[in-house]
Formats: sequence, C-alpha cells, structure tokens
Amino acid sequence: MYQEKRPTCVTVIGWAWIIIGGLILFSAIMSLFSSFMIGEMSQTHPETQAQIPTILRFFPLIAAIQSIVAIFGIVSGINFLKLKAWSRDVLEILSWILLLLLASFGIYWEYGWISMASNHAPEGFDIMGAVMGIVVIGIYGVPFAIILKYLRGDKVKDAIIGNAEHHN
Repeated sequence: MYQEKRPTCVTVIGWAWIIIGGLILFSAIMSLFSSFMIGEMSQTHPETQAQIPTILRFFPLIAAIQSIVAIFGIVSGINFLKLKAWSRDVLEILSWILLLLLASFGIYWEYGWISMASNHAPEGFDIMGAVMGIVVIGIYGVPFAIILKYLRGDKVKDAIIGNAEHHN
C-alpha cells in the first residue's frame, strides 16, 4: 500500500512559513532603514522632531521582534518540511500570534476608519472603508485559519508521528 511520505499540506505550510518568514524579515529590515532615515531627518531638521509619530520611535524594537519571529518562522518551516515534531508546535504558536495580531489590527482599522470617516468623509464612505478593511483582514486571516486547521489535524500529526517512528 502506498503511503505518502510527506503530505501536501505539510509541504504547503512549510514553504508558506519560509516565505512568510522571509517577508517578515524584509519588513523588519525596511522598518530599520525607515527609522534610521527618520532619525537622520530629525537631526538635520530639529523642527520636525515634534512631528514624528511616537510609534516611529519604536521601529527598532518592532524590527527586532519581527526579525525574531521571522527567524523562528523560517527555521521552523524548514524543519516542518523535515517533519520535526517541535516545528509543528512553533508554527502553530506563530500562526496563532499572527492571527491575533491581525484581529487586533482589524479592530484598530475598523475603529480608526469609522471614527475618521464619520467626522470628515462623504456619506457612505465609512461603510466602504469598513467593508474594505474586513475584506483585507479576511484575505490575510483565512489562510492562517486554514494553516491552523491543518497543523492541528490528524494528517499532519500522523505524518510527524510516522516520521518519528521511522527514525527510531
């Protein structure tokens, strides 16, 4: 009887996390460059110092956290492709964290958009932005929900257990 060595869902999730980790790392590098450029601009033009949003002052810390998450995602994705049991746990934790961050951002987006649009935008603009926010959040959230479904599913667990038994 033919038994799949590594299920397709494991391959897809592993490569997805390698790519996601790479994108997060790229984002961290861009955040660092942005913070350095903003820092240079504020030293060159001290009058702009007061205009810099507070969040931009935290970009180096945010970039460091992003880099750590990215490295965990890449290393775990690679090891998930090798069916290492610990990598499934790490990817599940990272997926939950990103899903929660996405939900938090969604709440922030909806509140910010509706409060801004209700005061300053034409009629119906607040609804259009709210719907757009929900669609964008769904586009990013649904894949993570699917990843979590498979990470917690029997097919992945059986593949990892089968790999552990094969190596014992």
